[in-house]
Amino acid sequence: MDVRTPEVEILDLAEFGLIKPLLVQLYLSEQPHYTDHPQLSESELTDGVGHIEGTFQGENVILAVRDGDRLAGFCWCVFFDPGTGLEGEVAEVYVEAGHRGRGIARALVQSAVELFRERGVTLGYVWTRPDNETAIRLYRSAGFRDNRQLVLTWYPTPTPTDH
Repeated sequence: MDVRTPEVEILDLAEFGLIKPLLVQLYLSEQPHYTDHPQLSESELTDGVGHIEGTFQGENVILAVRDGDRLAGFCWCVFFDPGTGLEGEVAEVYVEAGHRGRGIARALVQSAVELFRERGVTLGYVWTRPDNETAIRLYRSAGFRDNRQLVLTWYPTPTPTDH
């Protein structure tokens, strides 16, 4: 048995397509864990995995409620496709203090969800603090659900050479 350390390389952009069959197999193995989502065949998944680019671009859409020449509140949505389908994120929702309690945030988030549907978003999400009960109730009322996956994050930490 060969116990050498595997050699890791960075794929050139021209070689990104090499991962497509692996992505399809990954999706095939993962989708049974999400029974409330459509279960796609291998050919549907193969057709659905687009050309893999070195970068992807997104689009910012700001939904707003006005109060005269000012905004009473806004919902910032970000749309992007990392190569696996259009994703939508509710990046920020804010209602000015004097306008809270009037249903503005609910209207903004519902409009965001409608926009997600119109655009054909395959995954939509929003982040909030676990102790932000008002926001959690708002997002759940708009159809967002607790994540079925464990989400782990990585934050850079200072190294001894960082000052």
